[in-house]
Amino acid sequence: MQKHFLCRADWFLNPMETMIALLENTPGWHQFVAGNRKLWLAGPLRETQSASVIAQAATISPEQLPAWLDRLDGHYALVLIGSDWSIAAVDPSRTIPLIYAEHDGSVLVAQVGTDLAGRIGLGPDDILTQQARAFALAGYTIGKATLYRRVYGLLPGQFLFCSGDTNLEVRTYHHWRPCHPENIAPEDLYDPLSTLHESIISNLVASAQGRPILVPLSAGIDSRFIASGLVEAGYRNVRCFTYGLAGNREAYMSKKIAERLGLPWTFVPYTNRSVRAVTSTPDHVAYERYADSFSAIPYPQDYPALVALRARHDFDPNTIVVNGNTGDFISGNHILPSLTEPQDDGPGARLSRIVDALVSRHFKHWATLETSDRLAEVRRLLADEIEGFGGLPDNPAGDHGIYEMSEFINRQCKYVVNGQRCYEWLRLSWRLPLWDRALLDFWEKAPLVAKYRQCLYREVLQRDNWGGVWRDLPINPTRIRPGWIVPLRLLAKVAHAPLGRARWNRFEKQYLEYWMAPMCSYATWPYIRVARDKRGHSSAIGWHIERYLLDKGLSFGGDPRHEC
Repeated sequence: MQKHFLCRADWFLNPMETMIALLENTPGWHQFVAGNRKLWLAGPLRETQSASVIAQAATISPEQLPAWLDRLDGHYALVLIGSDWSIAAVDPSRTIPLIYAEHDGSVLVAQVGTDLAGRIGLGPDDILTQQARAFALAGYTIGKATLYRRVYGLLPGQFLFCSGDTNLEVRTYHHWRPCHPENIAPEDLYDPLSTLHESIISNLVASAQGRPILVPLSAGIDSRFIASGLVEAGYRNVRCFTYGLAGNREAYMSKKIAERLGLPWTFVPYTNRSVRAVTSTPDHVAYERYADSFSAIPYPQDYPALVALRARHDFDPNTIVVNGNTGDFISGNHILPSLTEPQDDGPGARLSRIVDALVSRHFKHWATLETSDRLAEVRRLLADEIEGFGGLPDNPAGDHGIYEMSEFINRQCKYVVNGQRCYEWLRLSWRLPLWDRALLDFWEKAPLVAKYRQCLYREVLQRDNWGGVWRDLPINPTRIRPGWIVPLRLLAKVAHAPLGRARWNRFEKQYLEYWMAPMCSYATWPYIRVARDKRGHSSAIGWHIERYLLDKGLSFGGDPRHEC
């Protein structure tokens, strides 16, 4: 059974003459001279360790590449071009995407999809139909594929190697596969995780070097962890901001958290009108183009708030944005109940259970698209991906880890991490401490009982109680806003009581959620259009997916327009 590969050739293309990096005008990328080689480097690693990376890149040999990339401690993407061989690599979390294509005897590497499309000429006829149909349900592609048949993406922990006299190879130097947990009691992990949390914050402080830190603070766990950890460490050059509907739960609770921590806090109010105005500007259109690597929709939330803060000159240009994205995922919050009771009922049943969990959780944004044939296509893509990465573990107790690995590769490392593109576009530095390598390694080995419902993570944070914000300030309390809709919603809910919960949920989503969405996520579309639509969106994300696919010349379901 294949389990872990330090370096592996995943597939081969034709021999290449050279590698061309299409990164000249891409925000966040910098070019350096490394001996007789050219180095392109992006991400926090460039800010903190560029000198050592340049020195190492000047002398590294092909045989040393996997171990070297695995030792780089930080978030990065890089392209190293030499006279005899070249590589392109992403970090173990793919925090910065790289896509590539073969063209005219060379391999072209880019971060921005349109940069690549313009060089090789891509259009609707180049769409991978199965991927587009899956994309319509989830908002991202599955595996190494992008939406286009000639373009591929590097997955977490992979690098692209090419030389003039060998095949182009995609190799894996690090593989996050949390399906072989250690047999250890959760209570024995309290102190190690607490110590690791302190180390994560200590590394963040050292990386910041006194610069201002801006924390997007919510009512949840992860951003609270960042803010309280910085205060606990004595780092005072911190401020918080929150955005959304006035009085929403994020604003209500984050203000209390910031006050308790003694941190300055700013609220940026969202309305449907204000968000619509900001997201219709040429700059926002350009931002979404920059954030498009043909693998996921752009992350829609932070842009209006940061643009408003910038317009008010409300943050220093040297600011580092530190968000809590992804912390809930690695600590176990996405594990479904169906995967918590291991069942050794055969490989086929086990694989079906994992795939069904992935489909039910993430491939659901349009009810009318959840047809048997489309869902069968999605299941085949997911099953093939799992088999390609080694298949099921020997022990069914690790099946939940296969689910986590698939979500990590696809949703987390394509869509969720795409939120960092907003900071880059606005020329802001960023850090992602809750995806530090040490934390990924810890949760990769943590037992299921410690991860399910974030049991260990929550208990350690409450026990340590950094900044005194963990025991009496609730996490994600319910708070309906705007205020005017509360009595109307109550009356509608009472009227729907005889019809059952499912009927009420459909009504609320169809007619009320437009006004209640804390981030004004439906603002791009008129209310009457959303209310009259009968396709069954599960959230505003479905509408963002539709807009993205329409821009690619496809239908909302990912099919060619002429087939509609």
